[in-house]
Amino acid sequence: MQPVTEAVDDYLKAIFEIAGDEGRASTVVLAKRLSVAPASVTGMLRKLADQDPPLVQYEKHRGVRLTERGRLRALEV
Repeated sequence: MQPVTEAVDDYLKAIFEIAGDEGRASTVVLAKRLSVAPASVTGMLRKLADQDPPLVQYEKHRGVRLTERGRLRALEV
């Protein structure tokens, strides 16, 4: 697993707060919450989804949800 940075923690925490336990967070809402461009959010979500193990499940045009590992990390921060 890649090291978790402060930026990754910020994303995980924002996804958790927006999506709750079972829902999804949209890229646009995350971008507004984190004050970054939607394209930057998409890039980070792809990185988080490609980690081993993945921290999120990202589907283009459907948003993102935390995996169990991502949810546990979000709860730690």
